Amino acid sequence: MPDFCTCGAELPPDARFCHKCGKPQREEPLLIQEQPAPPPVPPPAPVETPIGFRNPIAFRVGFLSALLALVLILLLGPGFPIWLTAAGFLGVYLYTSRSGESLSTRGGARMGWLTGLLTFLISSLPVAWAYVDAVTGPDYVARMRQQLSSWAFPTQTKEQMIAFMQTPLGIGSQVLTLLILLFVMMTLLSLLGGVVAAKVLHRK
Repeated sequence: MPDFCTCGAELPPDARFCHKCGKPQREEPLLIQEQPAPPPVPPPAPVETPIGFRNPIAFRVGFLSALLALVLILLLGPGFPIWLTAAGFLGVYLYTSRSGESLSTRGGARMGWLTGLLTFLISSLPVAWAYVDAVTGPDYVARMRQQLSSWAFPTQTKEQMIAFMQTPLGIGSQVLTLLILLFVMMTLLSLLGGVVAAKVLHRK
């Protein structure tokens, strides 16, 4: 017997749809298209912890390296540029060992600069005190006259210069100049050591 649709149309054998109303005549299996698997997410790149006073490892390592540099300077004074550079190198080495991070060149420079800054902060007060004590000592005038003896200035001008150097303003200007020179020298040499250490350790 021929099949009929609900609309009354006679259906041919094995008809899937009614040719009159379009109604499906049997259930069709649903084909579910599998979605391709998402590509694997690469692991995040390691992020360097900012080097500074708020980084406890960097601060402790920089402080230790600064103390060691000052001890070596006191014991082996003539080679102080070497010890300052070595302090920056040591700061980067110790930080890498304790934190497990591989510092970039910029990170090594910041670690070296932090070490040099701590070296300056630790030593600035004793250096300033020793300089003031030397300037106000009894032998200062004799040393200044000996140093100025080769200058082509009148004796009165030399005496005025010596007298000014012993006033509070003169002493303050000398101490300030000395501290500026120390700051530049300590931070730059330690920064150089930090950059060298970062490059050497990064290759390893």
